[in-house]
Formats: sequence, C-alpha cells, structure tokens
Amino acid sequence: MNLRFFTFYTNLLHSFPNTYSIPMKSIFTTTAVLLIGSASANAALLHLYSFNEGSGTVVTDSVGGANGTIMGDGASWISGQVSLPGGPSTTAPYIDLPNGIVSSLTSATFEGWVTPTGAQNWGRVFDFGTTEGGELNGPGGGGAGLDYILLSLNRGTEANTQRIEVRNESPAGGGVSTIDSNAMQILGEQFHFAVTFDAGAGAGGANVITQYRDGAMVSTGETPINLSDLDDVNNWLGRSNWTADSNSQADYNEFRIYDSALSAAEVSASYSAGPTAVPEPSTVGLIALAGLGVFMRRSRKS
Repeated sequence: MNLRFFTFYTNLLHSFPNTYSIPMKSIFTTTAVLLIGSASANAALLHLYSFNEGSGTVVTDSVGGANGTIMGDGASWISGQVSLPGGPSTTAPYIDLPNGIVSSLTSATFEGWVTPTGAQNWGRVFDFGTTEGGELNGPGGGGAGLDYILLSLNRGTEANTQRIEVRNESPAGGGVSTIDSNAMQILGEQFHFAVTFDAGAGAGGANVITQYRDGAMVSTGETPINLSDLDDVNNWLGRSNWTADSNSQADYNEFRIYDSALSAAEVSASYSAGPTAVPEPSTVGLIALAGLGVFMRRSRKS
C-alpha cells in the first residue's frame, strides 16, 4: 500500500473517537459501490516533465529519469513552463526527449497541458519517430517523416483543427492511419490533452487511439501499427518529423507518458486534478476501506 494512503487511512480512523451505530447493510453497500467505482487499469506513470527548471536547456523527467533537452535558440522559461516562439524547423527551438521511450511500450497514454500562442503551419504538440534524415540533433535537416505517432496543434494554420497520425514507412509498406478532430482552440488559453493508445482493443485485434481535450473525448480510431514498429529516434515536443512543417508556438506546462491506456474516467480525473497532481485510482477504494474500518471499530466498542 502506498505510504501516504496508509497514513490517510490511519488518520481517518483516528478522527472518529466517538461510537455510534451505523447500519451494517449501509456500510457494506457503500463500500462495495466505492470499490467498484475505483476499478482501473492502474496505469504506471513512466515519465513526468513539469518544466519547473526555470533556466538552462535540460528538462527533467522526475519519474523516469529520461531527461530531455531544449534544442535551438529562442525558448524561454515563464512561470514553470517552457515557452517556444515557433517558426521554421530549420532554426526554431523545440524539446527533444530520449530515444526509445515510445517504441518500448505496448499501450500508452500521452498527456499534458499546453497553451498555443500562435497558429504555426502544422505545429505539433508532440511527434515521436524519425525522418528521411534519420536522427537529428538540432534544428534543420530531415526531409519527410517516415515513422511516427503525432498530435498536431492544428492542421495547416487552422486553429480549431487537429490531427493524430501514425505512420510506419521505415522500411516502406507499413502504412499510415489518420484521425482528425475539430476541437475549439483559443490562442493564449491553456488546454489539457490526452492521447491513449490501447493495444489490441479494437476489431480484429486492432489498436485503438483516442484523443481527449479538457477531459472529454474528441476523436477515436483504429490502427494496425504498433508502437514497437516505430523507429523513435526523434522524440519531440513542438517539432514535426516533416521538415516543411513549422515548429510550434506554444507554452508547455507539463507532459506525461503512462505505460497503458487511461480510461475515460481516469483522463477526466487527471484533467480535474490539473498539472503536477497525479491522481492515483486506488484512492476511492481506500476511502471505502477506511469507512469499513470505522464501522468495525465502532462495532467492537458497542
């Protein structure tokens, strides 16, 4: 049991020194409902980037130790966020995360909070994969994207349009899957996003991809492409694996990667909790057990 939840449970029991009668049926019914409601996939948080450094070029992964780097010049730190100014991929800054953090997964959730401050041409929230130019270690180079999973901030420069795309063309022949959405997006306003990749959950064993915006589902679709098919040597926030696309003009507040697909309820709970507060699905169940413990304790005293 997580130590802080054990402490919570113990403190809750000690907060009821008096004895009084509670109907057993009510206690067990309530406990059962809460325990059922707390069921979850128990996704493990693998990587957490909170962008609280305030200076320098390193972005710290406080969970997995897979620290990233701000590449290029012109990014700035503002109130616990990294601000990217946008512009051509040949010169504009972006955030580079370590190789292999996506292809090592079977299912996943990519989640974060970002504020678009301008509509750059095909700007990215994230793009994990590779290009014709292979691994790139700074602005410029590349060519066409070959392997990747991406979430765009916009399609072209239309602020209220987005795209998820998975491509497996390194080597050629793996195909591409595209899922478009039209969520309202206000420049200068932060939003929460979550993209879940649920391996084998679709028809005939296809993988299911679902996008959430501010806790609500906005698009879903299927792909035969697995995360392990991707040659993810360019794992980027704010940059596309297609050189002709512009780098994003946006402020990054937080970014997370989980090892499985969060449920709709878990995404909603995470959105409500906000950045830096990572909800643990077992909390509700422990509250129910605490309630049962209170009853049993009082029963012994009666």
